[in-house]
Amino acid sequence: MSERISWQRRGLLVLLVGLGCLALLNYFSWWFGEWQLGQPWLLLFLVAAAMCALPQLLGNWLLYLKAMPYHSLPELDYPFTVDVYVTAYCEDPIMVRDTLRAARDMNGEHRTWLLDDSPDHRFARLATESRVGYLARDDRNDAKAGNVNAALARTDGEIIVIFDIDHAPTREFLQESISFFHNSRIGFVQVMLTFSNGHRSWIARAATESSLDYYNPTCRGAARLRGVTLTGSNALIRRAALESIGGYQAGLAEDLATSIALHGAGWQSVYVPRPLAPGLAPEDLHSWSIQQFKWSRGVFELLLTRLPLYWTRLANGQRVSYLVRMTYYWIGPVVFAHLLATALVLFSGSPTIFQAFNDYLVRLAPLGAVAMLIRQVALTNFRPEGAPALVLSRPTVLVFGTWPIYTLAWIVSLLRIPIGFQPTPKTPTGRVNPWWLAPQISSILLLVAGSIYGLFVSAPVAVPVAVFALLMALAQVPFLAHYKFRSSRGGSTRSIPAVVNEAAESAD
Repeated sequence: MSERISWQRRGLLVLLVGLGCLALLNYFSWWFGEWQLGQPWLLLFLVAAAMCALPQLLGNWLLYLKAMPYHSLPELDYPFTVDVYVTAYCEDPIMVRDTLRAARDMNGEHRTWLLDDSPDHRFARLATESRVGYLARDDRNDAKAGNVNAALARTDGEIIVIFDIDHAPTREFLQESISFFHNSRIGFVQVMLTFSNGHRSWIARAATESSLDYYNPTCRGAARLRGVTLTGSNALIRRAALESIGGYQAGLAEDLATSIALHGAGWQSVYVPRPLAPGLAPEDLHSWSIQQFKWSRGVFELLLTRLPLYWTRLANGQRVSYLVRMTYYWIGPVVFAHLLATALVLFSGSPTIFQAFNDYLVRLAPLGAVAMLIRQVALTNFRPEGAPALVLSRPTVLVFGTWPIYTLAWIVSLLRIPIGFQPTPKTPTGRVNPWWLAPQISSILLLVAGSIYGLFVSAPVAVPVAVFALLMALAQVPFLAHYKFRSSRGGSTRSIPAVVNEAAESAD
């Protein structure tokens, strides 16, 4: 398979990135104005803005520019023994059966194993009926990482293939991915994650669209810089590489921890941008919130601990790739900071502060606009088959509305509060705890009240700030509008803070 990108489309991206750099310089020029220099506390916001903008804007733009068309290797006979691991923990038996059989039926010689961390006698029977191996262990130490490591000790394949239970591979999966291991320096191959259930709900569609940017231009650019990372499923790993780092690394983001350890040990990686094992995106707020809190907390932990440890062992391109991935969830604290700052400005009633913030918005607006345009053009250049031509509104609303989850995860990470491992629910629960949405509802009410007050005491200078506040409030309304507060059997209504507290108490 070969792809081509016209020079006109690549040239447009280069032009837009150049404009983005100018907009970024214009944005930072605000921080050095006369009024701002007289406010020492603003230096903290300047540092925070730079820490977020540089990796998430400049870093991502660099990956977009480095992204290249994919050229697959010819299908070669491979002299490797292959063990396929399907990891399971209390999932729907029908889903387990379907994924097991899909993995078993892949073209090419391999052995398929069900790694049951439940353990569940139904799964043992399913494995027997599906003619695959069955492995269970006596404890659940280190969750998925421990499950994989326990299986490594009981199997001997030279190449390990890992699938989450909701990612059923096509027959061609091994044919299109395993030939890269003929290069003895390749430690792992990551196959693109795609999702097949976007039609099931608004959140499933928004979650699917929110992943298109990362798994297409971003990962392609990271691969060009030899910095593509493991992303949870659809991965092929050389056993010798895993053994060289002491096995699969434990943690909430165990896959990312494993890939940075592999890169730090000198192994290289490959990315295959082909939809060879479609999975399931979260279909409701409960599933989305659990997934995003677990992921963001795990990634933040690695940003604070593992990245500094491995920094000197990584190549420059790998550093960029990891910074881009590990700072993505800072979008939550950034949104929170803007919500809070806007409310404080509105309730200050000071024309001087209003004018300074108006100037800030004048510089923020073009940066935001060109950043969105760059993102859209990059995705258009590498848009997967069947993806919509424009994917901005739904994922933007979904991610923007998730700011409390990401902000809480950052705070919990800074305070080193442990949380227990909880797999993402694979089926919708139909139950939403209203307290999960209290931050969004409170911010909407605060911004609306602040806009009314600001316009009452300081119009017309307060108009731009009030418009910005109302836009941020309105951006959260669609997020709230797609969820119904209803109850159903079997769903958990524990709030995420409650999960954190319970885990911290058990750790003590």
